[in-house]
Amino acid sequence: MSDTSTQARLDQLAVHWNEAEIPRPSLDRWLAQFEADDHSIALRLLECIEMHSWARLLRECRLLHQRLCRDLAGDGFDVASFRDIDITRAFVCKSGDLIAYAYRKANRLPVTCFRSMDALLADPPADQDRRALVVLDDYIGTGSQFLFHFLARQPAHLNLLKRYAKVRLGAIVVHDDARQKWTLLQHRCFRDVMAIEEQELACIDFSGERERLITALAQLNWNDCGLLAAQKDFPVTAHPGLSQEERLALQHFLRKQQQKEGSGTTEFLLGHHSFFYGAPNALARVLLPLFKRVEDFTAYDSKTLVGLPAPIIDYDIDNPQAISYLR
Repeated sequence: MSDTSTQARLDQLAVHWNEAEIPRPSLDRWLAQFEADDHSIALRLLECIEMHSWARLLRECRLLHQRLCRDLAGDGFDVASFRDIDITRAFVCKSGDLIAYAYRKANRLPVTCFRSMDALLADPPADQDRRALVVLDDYIGTGSQFLFHFLARQPAHLNLLKRYAKVRLGAIVVHDDARQKWTLLQHRCFRDVMAIEEQELACIDFSGERERLITALAQLNWNDCGLLAAQKDFPVTAHPGLSQEERLALQHFLRKQQQKEGSGTTEFLLGHHSFFYGAPNALARVLLPLFKRVEDFTAYDSKTLVGLPAPIIDYDIDNPQAISYLR
C-alpha cells in the first residue's frame, strides 16, 4: 500500500470520525432567514460564540477538577483518595449525567467516588462525619434549577446538603447572573434572590410558593455552599472582541430578532457558550435552533406555567419549522 493511499484513507477516517457538530448547510439555513443587511452582524454574533467540543470538555473537566481540589484541600479534605468527598449530579437524564461521565473520564477518578442522589439520601453522612459534596453540571445560567427545583422544592435534598460540612456546585461554565445570586445568598438576602427569580422567570407563577421557597433557601449556610467553574459566561454584547460599533449593531440586531420572535425564557442572559450536544438556555433565542436546544418544563407543575405553548419545546434549524413544539 502506497504512502499516498494510506494518508488518503487516514484523512477519510479523520473526516468520518469528526463530523461537524453544526454542518455547513445548517449555517447557511440559519443565515438565510435574515435580511442581507444583517448578515455581517449575524456572522459576528456566531464568531463570538464559544463551542465546547468533546475534547475541550475533557480539558475543562480537568481544569474544574484542579480548582475543586485546590478549594477542598484548603478546607482539609482528602483530594488524593476522596475518602471524605462525594460527587453527584442534580438531575437524572440531563446534561449533568454527561458531565459526571466526562469528569470521571478526564480525571481518571474511580467510579466509587460518584454516587446518585438516591444513594446519598439512603445513606447520608453520619453526624460525626465531616464530608464534602460536589454537585456537577455543565452550565449554570441563573442557577434557578439548582436553587429552586433541586433544593428549595425538595426538602429531602435540602436536609441532605445540611449534613455536609462543605458543598460545591461545580460547572464547566457559570454565568455572572448566577454568581450575583450566590453573593446575595451568602449575605442572606433571600428575598432579593426570590425577587430576581420571579422577574427572570415570568413564565412561572410563584405566588403560591413564594414564602415557602424563601424559607427553604434560608435553611442552608451559603458560606459553606460554593460555586466553582472552569469558565465564566457573560452577555455576548459585552464580548471583548467586539468594537463599540459592532456592540451597538449587535444590540440592535438582537432587539429586532426578539421583537420578531418574542423573548425566550432566559435569553436575557445573552450567553456566548454552547456545547456539542446542545445549547444552554442562556443563548439568545435566535441562536437556539442553530445550536439545538430542548426546553423541558415538565419538572414544574403545569398549573404554574404561564404563556408557554407546550411543556417541551424543541429548537432545531433543520426541522421544517425553526421551532417545533413537541406534545
